Amino acid sequence: MSSSIFPTQDQAEKRFNSLCGTRIRFIIMVLILLCLTSVWSNILTFNFAIICMDEEVGDHHNEQNKTNSESENPKFTDNENSWAISIVAIGALVANFPIVQLVGKIGIRTVFAGLGLMSGIATLLIPLAIQLGFPYFLAVRFVQGIAFASNFPVIGAFCAKWSYFKQNGLFVSSLVAYVQLAPAITMPASAGLCHSFGWPSIFYAHGSVCIFFFLIYAIFFRNSPQDHPCVGKTELDKISVGKVATVQTIPYCKILKTRAIWAVWIAAIGNFFCVNMLFLFSPVYLSKVLGFPAHSTGITAALPPFLQFFSKVICGAISDRLKCFPEGWKFRIFNSFAFFGSAAFLITLGVIGDSERDYNMFVLGASAAMLGATTGGFFKAAPFLSKQYSHFVTGNISLGITITMIIVPFFVNALTPNETQEEWSHVFFITAAVLIITNIIFLIFVRGEPCSWTSHQNDSLVPEIQSGKYRKRREISFSPDIRY
Repeated sequence: MSSSIFPTQDQAEKRFNSLCGTRIRFIIMVLILLCLTSVWSNILTFNFAIICMDEEVGDHHNEQNKTNSESENPKFTDNENSWAISIVAIGALVANFPIVQLVGKIGIRTVFAGLGLMSGIATLLIPLAIQLGFPYFLAVRFVQGIAFASNFPVIGAFCAKWSYFKQNGLFVSSLVAYVQLAPAITMPASAGLCHSFGWPSIFYAHGSVCIFFFLIYAIFFRNSPQDHPCVGKTELDKISVGKVATVQTIPYCKILKTRAIWAVWIAAIGNFFCVNMLFLFSPVYLSKVLGFPAHSTGITAALPPFLQFFSKVICGAISDRLKCFPEGWKFRIFNSFAFFGSAAFLITLGVIGDSERDYNMFVLGASAAMLGATTGGFFKAAPFLSKQYSHFVTGNISLGITITMIIVPFFVNALTPNETQEEWSHVFFITAAVLIITNIIFLIFVRGEPCSWTSHQNDSLVPEIQSGKYRKRREISFSPDIRY
C-alpha cells in the first residue's frame, strides 16, 4: 500500500516510462518533419497554382461561372514566374545568418514557431496580394523566404541535442526528407483543390494547415530534452551519450578554413540545383512538354519526390547500420551513388524523345529517387564533422537551396522558351554535369572524422562521458508532488 503512495525511484521511473514512453524524441521528430514540410509546401504552392490558373476552371462549373473565373485568373509572364521563385531565395539568403545566430542564442522553439506562423499567414495572404498587384505578391513571397531560412538550422540544432548518436543518420535523413515530402503531398493536394475549388483554395488550405502544425509545435516542443516534461531519465541518458556541452562562441574562421566543410556545402549546391530543377519545374515539364492534364499532373509530379522521400529514409537507416566501412568512405559511397546515379538518368532523359511519356516519367522519377542516398553522404557528413556547431554548418546547407533557387528559374526559362523536349534535354545535360563536378569535389575533400575545432577538454563533455554516471543535468524527481 505504501509503495503505491510513495513509490521507490525504480517504481516511479517505470510508471513514468509507461505513461510517456522512452521514444518521445521520435514523436517530436515527426512533428518537426511536418512543420518543415509545411514551410516548404507553402513555397511550392505557387508552382502548381500557375498551372491551375492557365487551365480552364473545371468542368464542374457552369458556363457562366467558368467565364467569370477565367476573367479573374491572373496571368504571369515567364520573367514574373522566375522572380516569384527567386524572391523566396533572396528572402532566405537575407535572413539566413541572423536566423542562425538567433537559433544559437535562444533556441529553435521560439524562432521556428514564430517564423512558421509567419509563413502560414503569408500563404493565406497570397490570393489577396495577387489581386492587389505583383509588387505585393513579391513582398509576401519574400516573407515566405525569410521563414524558410530557418529549416536547415532547425534540423542541425534538433539533431545535435535530441538524437541518439547511433540514430543520427536516421534523424538527419528523416528530417531533410521534408524537401521531398512537401511536393509529394502538395502536388496531388493542389490538383484536387484546384479542380474542386479553384486556385485560391491551394493557398488557403496550405496556410491553415501550417498554422495548425506550428501551434502544436510551440506547445509541445522544448529546446533541450532535459527540459521536456515527457522525457524520462532512461531516454535522457541515452540521448546524452556522446554529447558535448553547448559552446557559445562559434569558431567561424576555423570553420570557413576547413576544406571538408566547403566540400559539404558545394555538394549541397549540386544536390539542390537538381532538386530545384526537378521539383519546381517537373509540373511544367509534365504538363507542357509531355501533355499531362493539370489534374493528373499533380499526381505524376508527386512521383519523383515520393520515391526520393522513401529512398532518403531507407539510405539514412542503412548508413547507420553499415559497419564494414569507415565513415569517410560511407560518405563517399552514398554521395556517389546519389549524384552519379541521378546524373546517369538525367542524361538518359535528355537522349530519349517524348513519344513515350510514361517512360519519360519513370526515368524522371528514377533520377529523383537516386538523390535520396545523399542522406548517407553530405547530409550526414555535415553534423558528423561539425558536432556541437551543427546548427551553423548544417544551417548553411540552406544556402545551397536558396542560391540555386535564384539561378534555376532563370536558367530553365532561358533554355526552354518553347517548352520542347529538345530544349529540355539541354537542361537535363547541364544539371547532370553540375552533379558530376560537385560530387568529384566532395570525394576529394570530405573526411571521416570530426573536425579538430570540435574537440574540447573533458570538462566540456556531458558528465556520463567522464564518469559513466548520470548527472549535472536536471535531476528527475519522482516524489509524489512532482509536476510534469
